[in-house]
Amino acid sequence: MEETIRPEIPEEKIFEVKNNTKKIDFSRPYRFIYFDWWFHLLTMPFFLLCYTAAFLATFYFGFRVRNRKNLRILKKRGCITVSNHCHYFDTVFANFVVFPRRLYVTVVQRNYEVPIVRRILRFLKAFPIPGGPVGFKMITEPIGEALRRGYHVHFLPEGELVHLSQTIHRFRPGAFFQSYLHQAPVLPMVYVMKRRKLFGKELPPNWVKMEMVVGEPIYPPPLSPEGSFPREALKEMSEKAASWMEKTISDFQGTEN
Repeated sequence: MEETIRPEIPEEKIFEVKNNTKKIDFSRPYRFIYFDWWFHLLTMPFFLLCYTAAFLATFYFGFRVRNRKNLRILKKRGCITVSNHCHYFDTVFANFVVFPRRLYVTVVQRNYEVPIVRRILRFLKAFPIPGGPVGFKMITEPIGEALRRGYHVHFLPEGELVHLSQTIHRFRPGAFFQSYLHQAPVLPMVYVMKRRKLFGKELPPNWVKMEMVVGEPIYPPPLSPEGSFPREALKEMSEKAASWMEKTISDFQGTEN
C-alpha cells in the first residue's frame, strides 16, 4: 500500500497547557494504570456521573454510532482503538460507546501535569505517555497487562487535538507498534461532523452534529522470531487506518452536500 504524506499539525493549532505545574518524575516508579478492585469501586460514582453527562451530550450533539457490529470484537479480546482527535468530547464518547467494557485512554504528558485535571483524567481511566524516547517502553508493560485482562486501550495517533478539524494529520506509530508487540487488533473509529443550519443559516460552529463510524479490525503481523519490528507492515496498518478515516469523512461530507 502506497503511503500518503499527511500534514503535520500546525503549531498555532496545538492547544498549549499553561499551568501544567505538577511535573511527573518518571525516574521514580510510576503506576500508569490501576487495576485494583478498590480503585474502580472508589472511582465508579465519578465515572457514572461522567457517563450520565456524556449521555446527555449525545442529545446536544445529535451523536450516533454507525457500524456498531464492528464493536463485537471488543467482547472477545483486548483491543487497541484509534480515532481522530477533533473535539473535546471525542474521548468521552469513545468511553461512552465502549461502556461497560473498560477503555483506558492515552494522554500526552503535559495535559496530565495540570493540577486537578490529572485527578479527573485518572478517575476516567486515562494515563500519560511520557515524553522522550523512553516513553514508549514505559507504557508497554501496563498496556500489555490491560489487554491480557480483556480491557481496551485508546490511542489518538495524530497526537494533538485540532478542534473541529476533519483533516487527518500524520499518524504517530505508537498504537500500531503496541498492537504488534501484544498481538492485539486495532479497531479504528472516526468522528465525522456537520455544521447545523436553521432556516438555511449556519449555527455557531461549536454546536456541530457528531457521528462516530466504527471500522473493521486491523490485525498486526505475527511476531518475528528474530525479535525485529516489521516496520513496513506496521506502516501499512497505520496507512490503512488513516486512509479509511479520510475516505469515511469524505463519503459522509459527500452525502451531506
